[in-house]
Amino acid sequence: MRFLRLICLCGLAATLGAAETNTVKTETQAPETPAPPVPRSLLKLKIAPGASLKFDFPELSADRYGKYAACNVTLPLGYKAARPYPLVAWLAGADGGNTPNRSFLPTGDFILVGLPYPQGANNPKQANMVGDFSRIWTYHRTMLDEIAHFIPNIDRSRSILAGFSNGAHAIDGMFRVSGNKPPMTDYFGVFILADGGGTDYTSIGILPDLTGKHVYACWGEKSPNRRTSAKLAREMKSFGADTAADEIKGSGHAFPETEFPKIAAWLEKTGPTAPAAGAKK
Repeated sequence: MRFLRLICLCGLAATLGAAETNTVKTETQAPETPAPPVPRSLLKLKIAPGASLKFDFPELSADRYGKYAACNVTLPLGYKAARPYPLVAWLAGADGGNTPNRSFLPTGDFILVGLPYPQGANNPKQANMVGDFSRIWTYHRTMLDEIAHFIPNIDRSRSILAGFSNGAHAIDGMFRVSGNKPPMTDYFGVFILADGGGTDYTSIGILPDLTGKHVYACWGEKSPNRRTSAKLAREMKSFGADTAADEIKGSGHAFPETEFPKIAAWLEKTGPTAPAAGAKK
């Protein structure tokens, strides 16, 4: 009996020792080497109808996930270099991302991009929230300028900047960045803010003149951002924006699919989907 116990104890010790050894190996493994940036010369050759392009920015700081700065761009299936297209830039909630989003768009041809947030540009009082909007706008502007360098047929007057939660917070904050030229309003004519913005830390400073700009703001009836989002919608309207506002019945802090067709219909009415004057088809 003692002999059997001794064998069991030895086996258990061996198992624990192996587990500790495996743990140590896992912890000391070198981090995975990231893929090298795509050369710009190669990227230029990939511009074609329906292409998905990754723009790497090794010169910029890492994103909020600690990954190298990059944004993903998708061209429409009927893409023609001689025809102007609106760019739709998406700012996701939480820690963001670089994946494009066309779920709220009507049928039409758009150039799509997902823009990430830089690491460390947080609200100092709440680290999971975006902050340092001057830094975020510089980060995004660098990406937008590089995209326009390779895809020069972007029609900025019809381009759309959309965001949910932290994305909408970022839009509000970047609107108010002063002394950081060119401003965000030079790059976009349409803004979509879903359940975000209007807070004490995003609405610092004065909004620019929004005459000629189009804004769609929506928020959940049960969202903690309800009052601040509604206040921001009224403020943007008072600064000249053609503003549509919608309180989503029964919704909390979310960007529900039920809102997508409303935004798509509004976009069709607003006009960013229509070809620009003099556009070649």
